[in-house]
Amino acid sequence: MTSHPRTQETVAQLVTEPLTVGVDFLLPDVASPDQYSAWAPVLVQQTAWSTLDDPRGLESFGWQPRLHIEAFLQLTQLFCQQCRLPVFDTPKVVSIEKSSANPNAYTLNFEIWSDQYLPRLVYRQAVRMARELCDWIAQTPPTPDNTQRLFKTLMDQLITPFSSYTGTGASTIPVLKAAHRLGIPFKHLSTGIYQIGWGSKARRLDRSSSELDGAIGAKLAQNKVATANVLRQAGLPAPVQMLVATQNEAMDAAQQIGYSVVVKPLDRDRGVGVTLDVSSPEQLAAALDHALASSKVKQAIVERQVPGTCHRLFIANDGLLYAVKRHPMSVSGDGRRTVRQLVDEAVARERQLPPWLRSGLAPLDELAFAELARAGLSADSVPDKGAMVMLRRSESTQWGGIDEDMTAVVHPENARVAVQAARVLGLAMAGVDLITTDISVPWFANGAIINEINYAPLLGGAEISRSYLPAFFSAFIDGDGKIPIEVFVTEADALAFQRQQIDQGRRCFYTDATRSRDHTGQEVVMALQTVKQRLRALLLSSDVDAIAIAMPEMAS
Repeated sequence: MTSHPRTQETVAQLVTEPLTVGVDFLLPDVASPDQYSAWAPVLVQQTAWSTLDDPRGLESFGWQPRLHIEAFLQLTQLFCQQCRLPVFDTPKVVSIEKSSANPNAYTLNFEIWSDQYLPRLVYRQAVRMARELCDWIAQTPPTPDNTQRLFKTLMDQLITPFSSYTGTGASTIPVLKAAHRLGIPFKHLSTGIYQIGWGSKARRLDRSSSELDGAIGAKLAQNKVATANVLRQAGLPAPVQMLVATQNEAMDAAQQIGYSVVVKPLDRDRGVGVTLDVSSPEQLAAALDHALASSKVKQAIVERQVPGTCHRLFIANDGLLYAVKRHPMSVSGDGRRTVRQLVDEAVARERQLPPWLRSGLAPLDELAFAELARAGLSADSVPDKGAMVMLRRSESTQWGGIDEDMTAVVHPENARVAVQAARVLGLAMAGVDLITTDISVPWFANGAIINEINYAPLLGGAEISRSYLPAFFSAFIDGDGKIPIEVFVTEADALAFQRQQIDQGRRCFYTDATRSRDHTGQEVVMALQTVKQRLRALLLSSDVDAIAIAMPEMAS
């Protein structure tokens, strides 16, 4: 028994539905190959634009249309990703047609990955911006001023207004990109939730949370006091803290706990509204005002400050995926230049990067000067070579920071309590923040605490995290997440049904355009009238181990 020789290609066509787009181009009068090439490192961080795999219709064209199209298609792919559309293959050229009236005018038709539950408006805007900017870079050199002008245009007209339309979180695109590279299929279900894999091998992801994360755990993790209470009851190292809403309550809490304390909002994370090193009533008053202003529920936490640095232990699939030490925003000394020179040069380098690749490093300001003074430095000091100069008291989303991979040195006991903390809350994936002076020493030996547990923590946002995504998928999903699918075209009904009957040990379902049967032969009634619709429905079912499809219409 043999299935259609193009089964894999046929299945891909049934499962996916590319969007065909037509764009009219009028080539600029002034352009050169060097002009296009100069922008590639700036925009896509490559020495040259990717060469088209399928230059259909380009044989009779010169260098400029080819470079123009290569740049346009790669920018379209990039801009879709920045708007959180999972477009990971360069759009495919379908045809290209010259204008009979103008030798510099032509129409490009191409296909791009799409999904019916993602807004077409975002696709259209990404394509429009790619076309406009491709025309612009053909005539404009990548000077520092022009680069900043282009980045501002992208942020103002595309990324800022359109990236929220898809309903996806910051983790979604890097996680899906890793799945794509590993050959793992995915499908958008709705509101930024994706199915990874097919049938019985499928899993569901929303940012970095899965269907295994409990709603109760998510609720607990969003309340720092509730989290600490649960951890304490479970015998895990929890912070000593009190919940306050007024200045009097905060003063009483600080006296009971003892200075120094940390003050932070009850209901915020990523460092928002947090003040460290509060060691006097005057500092406490200002810190409380700051925390309450950041809190939606107008409550704050006064917490005993412990020595050490925050380490994020990413727990996934009931184990430690990776751990990073979260250094504050900083620069590294070279033994020659002052702190001011180091910062100015680092900021200048940052400005030449696209906004989505920047670390958040900022020019020297009052907070930086205060941190330098704490270290006995000034802006004119010359740090030793390799010395890390902190410009903030702590790492945060607001101020940025630098992660250091510590996975290889995490003490087993620290990994154990992090896994146990996630289990106690009922989370399959969590970011467990451990404050410790040394992650290679067990928590009970140096007074470390679990500062908080983050539900749906950022995954794949930085280089270290992205490097662990293959390991994440290895434990998260079975193989490449695909189930066997065979398409029969000759004697389709009989052969497909026969395949279903002899496929022992797997729940093999059968379908054609109008009928579907489960692995026992029982009819599966669906309000669907095409093979494509029925196949997609079966791929959503966790009961399906394999599928046999009858498509006699393909015999010709």
